[in-house]
Amino acid sequence: MVSLSVIVPVHNVEGYIRQCLGSIVDQLAEGDEVIVVDDHSTDSSAELVAEIAAQHSQISVVRPDANVGLGPARNMGLASASNDYLLFLDSDDFYYPGALDAIRARCDETGADLVIFDYERVYWNDSRRRNILARMFTEYRGVFVLGDHPELLKLLNVAWNKAYRREFLLDTHLEFPPGYYEDVPFTYPILCLAQSISMLNRVCVGYRQRRGGSILRSSGDRHFELIHQIEALLEMVHERPQLERYADDLWLRAASHSLAVLAAGRSRLPKHRRAEFFHAAAKVLGPDAPSRDVLPTGGTGMKYRLLADNNYAAFQTLKFANGQRIRLRKVKRAIEPKVQPAINAVRRSRLDANLAVFSSLWDRPPSGNPLAIARALPEFAPHISPVWIVEESSVEQAGDLPHVVADSREARSLLTSAKYLVNDVNFPDRYSKVPGQIYLQTQHGTPLKFMGLDLQAYPIGAANLRFGPLMRRVDLWDYNLSSNRYSTEVWRRAFPAQHDILEYGYPRNDQLVKPPANLGEQTRARLGIPDGNLAVLYTPTHRDGVGDLELGLDAAEFVDRLGDGVTLLIRGHYFYEPSSRVRGLVEKGRIIDVSAEVQVEPLYLATDVMICDYSSAMFDFANLGRPIVIYGYDWDDYRAQRGTYFDIMAEPPGPTARTMDELVSVFEGRAYDAPDQRERLAGFQSTFCEFDDGHAAERVIRKVFLDEEPDPPVSLHGQRRPLASWELDRPA
Repeated sequence: MVSLSVIVPVHNVEGYIRQCLGSIVDQLAEGDEVIVVDDHSTDSSAELVAEIAAQHSQISVVRPDANVGLGPARNMGLASASNDYLLFLDSDDFYYPGALDAIRARCDETGADLVIFDYERVYWNDSRRRNILARMFTEYRGVFVLGDHPELLKLLNVAWNKAYRREFLLDTHLEFPPGYYEDVPFTYPILCLAQSISMLNRVCVGYRQRRGGSILRSSGDRHFELIHQIEALLEMVHERPQLERYADDLWLRAASHSLAVLAAGRSRLPKHRRAEFFHAAAKVLGPDAPSRDVLPTGGTGMKYRLLADNNYAAFQTLKFANGQRIRLRKVKRAIEPKVQPAINAVRRSRLDANLAVFSSLWDRPPSGNPLAIARALPEFAPHISPVWIVEESSVEQAGDLPHVVADSREARSLLTSAKYLVNDVNFPDRYSKVPGQIYLQTQHGTPLKFMGLDLQAYPIGAANLRFGPLMRRVDLWDYNLSSNRYSTEVWRRAFPAQHDILEYGYPRNDQLVKPPANLGEQTRARLGIPDGNLAVLYTPTHRDGVGDLELGLDAAEFVDRLGDGVTLLIRGHYFYEPSSRVRGLVEKGRIIDVSAEVQVEPLYLATDVMICDYSSAMFDFANLGRPIVIYGYDWDDYRAQRGTYFDIMAEPPGPTARTMDELVSVFEGRAYDAPDQRERLAGFQSTFCEFDDGHAAERVIRKVFLDEEPDPPVSLHGQRRPLASWELDRPA
């Protein structure tokens, strides 16, 4: 059986690298290897690679002295590979289950220089589309050379849809060049030089179409590098006699690629650079142009001839003639660039640089991270005036905080006049961001359950969420807040957009790390918790598709069996109205209902032990270093219906229980306070309380409101413990 070397260059893919490497290591056979080239990421990709490599002996990591780019990084991996066949995988893509076994089997069966396998594009909304030339995989059978099927050159020109026999690849002396479009002078010659090619009719690779993340789908001068790569390809044709028979085919592919960049318009090239690109491409392609009878017929062939003749004026005329059917759209595009900047300038001039709009939990009473930031403004940015948007039913709870009512004329005016916007969810779809505004998304919890785009495969959890409008809201963010590297990895994947993630910690947790004097004792007295009693807080999370609060535990049985020395506090999720069952328990004096406590931090300070199911409350409460018991009575159903990023029952912050007997037993024997459970909690803190050091609000204000670079947080809990139970079987 042949052995495989999979080469994965890595640069700034912290949201995807775990799935990428996981899709490989799950399929490795004995003797296979994964070579990761750590190309000096500026995010946490290198740390994630090191974490994953430490768990898998078949992964080795190499690192250049400086960032070298995709092509040279692949060369570095190639030089380190030693197995029979080599594969390249981009670090934001992934293999489907069984792919490597199928590739290995075809390599074994044929011994071909190249084994080509299929892929499908995977879009941000989880729609998928197979390669449009998939028919080739059924039509081209057996083992052949390119001359038998020259149309094969029309397949997507990439390195990662092939397995290369290592000895053949070394004999070609081909390497990837630096710069963008690095596949052009590598993949085309490889196809021409192979003495045996075999097709595997199987979709092996999920080719991720990132939202705005691909350099080759963005506008800029970098697309001129395509011309340099084409020039290198054509020079190779002159230098290598084996390529001469394919000279016309390669020219056609190069010309087609150049025309595709021009056809993409301003999504690839600024308007003022297109003529320059055309002339530069013509200068390279013109001298090697094939005879007219080789060119396609019709309009396409005419474009090729005009490119070869360097006739840009005629090319533009042809383009205009072909574009008459969309003339009105072009007129609109011609007008918009002139009118919209003037409109934006007027709107920008109206922004109040000293005004900030705050909202939390869909305009509920001020709370959480937004409230903590607003409270810290007088100390660090006293010139900023915070104003809250609250729903009418929450006006009384807003107290003396400056506020306006949601959907009012005042609220709409604030949203178009304040320079700063702070929210822990999203503003309504009708909100349109004004140029110059700065929008901070603070989030309202560390995610255990799937969020954002990861919910697409979970219709119960997604409910009526529309992912297109969701991502249009996410596109408005300038900053997104993270309290640990785990969350950063999730946010990158769940909310892919062009904003900065601030790894600053959660401002609301400053109060837990540096609690105000006597706040916990004062809260206990206000709630009526008897002196000396063990205060146990139960925080059941929201269940998707469930309209009323489900306790999940028998509160009466719990307090009866544990006696008078325990006080049980229950806090229902804010999505639920007050529960009649909870109200009945309160009236009987069995529990204290704290669901109406808007600010949860004083409640945490009054608590001795938390019972949590899957609520994000556990991640914040962990900052206190107090025991947490996970009551997972319906964990399997919850995970199946909602999806989770890791297994909380396998990696909990303390003891776990699935039944009332198990839960009571934990408290009767004080198992929550055992040394092994304290060790568990310490590991949990190192992972999830990583950036919470008591200065998160100050960091946020300095960065967002003062445009300063604050000192980074320093973990109070030592080296981060990596998770072992990541759920990788999730949508792309």
